[in-house]
Amino acid sequence: MKLLQEANLKGKRVFLRVDFNVPMKDGVIKDDNRIVAVLPTIKSIIDHGGKIILGAHLGRPKGQKNPELSLWPIANRLSELMDLKTSFSAPIAEYDLSDNLTMLENLRFDPWEEANDAEFAKELANKTITDDELGLYVNDAFAVSHRANASVEAITKFLPSYAGLLLQKEVENLTKIIENPEHPFVVIIGGVKVKDKAGVIAKLAEQADKILLGGGVANTFIKANGQNISNSVYDEDMLDACKAMLDKYKEKIMLPGDFVKEPDENGTFKILDIGGQARTDFANAIKAAKTVFWNGSLGDSEDSRYRGGMTSIAKAMNEVDGLTVIAGGDTVGFVKKAGLDKNISFISTGGGAALEFLAGEKLPGIRALER
Repeated sequence: MKLLQEANLKGKRVFLRVDFNVPMKDGVIKDDNRIVAVLPTIKSIIDHGGKIILGAHLGRPKGQKNPELSLWPIANRLSELMDLKTSFSAPIAEYDLSDNLTMLENLRFDPWEEANDAEFAKELANKTITDDELGLYVNDAFAVSHRANASVEAITKFLPSYAGLLLQKEVENLTKIIENPEHPFVVIIGGVKVKDKAGVIAKLAEQADKILLGGGVANTFIKANGQNISNSVYDEDMLDACKAMLDKYKEKIMLPGDFVKEPDENGTFKILDIGGQARTDFANAIKAAKTVFWNGSLGDSEDSRYRGGMTSIAKAMNEVDGLTVIAGGDTVGFVKKAGLDKNISFISTGGGAALEFLAGEKLPGIRALER
């Protein structure tokens, strides 16, 4: 794929696709990490003489205008971070071509965005025309590059297309993990559903020295192994697949040996975190590693009583002398909020996109840049 550094930006209008799908409540941004992550690309384009049309989405409006999912608060935050006026416009509308930075309203308010409609993509591309000359397209939205949307895939058919600085960093760091990880290589996988993680577990198991499992993912493997998890959350449809992975990778898969449980009056219980011995065992494996990848919560981390496992893993990763990568909104949000991101090599903005990339899937947004 072509990189932003190769583009002649002077005097060009650039359609820049970013991922500003940030957590918000009552119009207030709760975490602006994804906005901050693309500032280098925005600054680079403007510094090299380009003018930007910024495209993004928020939530799942399903092709309908929804004031609660307007990007207006994000445009305001971007203006603050950039110390630069950010114009705001509906996706298909006229606006002041002299502005250095124009942000479009939520692209998913139009049903043709998620339909990957060529005509809608062409309309977006035509907004870059200056003096009868088309501009450029830059994809810096790794987190949505696994979606074939009009502003991610179809638009590349109408404009010279490049990877932004953030997307470039995502691809470079995740490629190191699947192609040439330094050993020992440790993978930590948590979260609720194994179905979402099975592909990446199987793929990375071929390379990894240890795969540490927690959360609902671990519960499913533990039940597949014949152990009692009582009323704990698990993925029933994946029991056979987990049993097969346990048989194939029994020397690599590491399940928690003890847990933090919440009993109820009927004598049953729920597993809500990994236990003290598991935290020690996991931390020791991580600190001895040279490459570590982590995705997914190890317990009910929204409850302060069940954050011990996540905290111990994050602290251990900060002691690793090597490449450490964290992906997934919940995991990244926890680590940053706890202030345990200082020594992490790379924090991915992608959740599902990162997992699909690591599982060997060809992401539509990246494949389009390789045309």
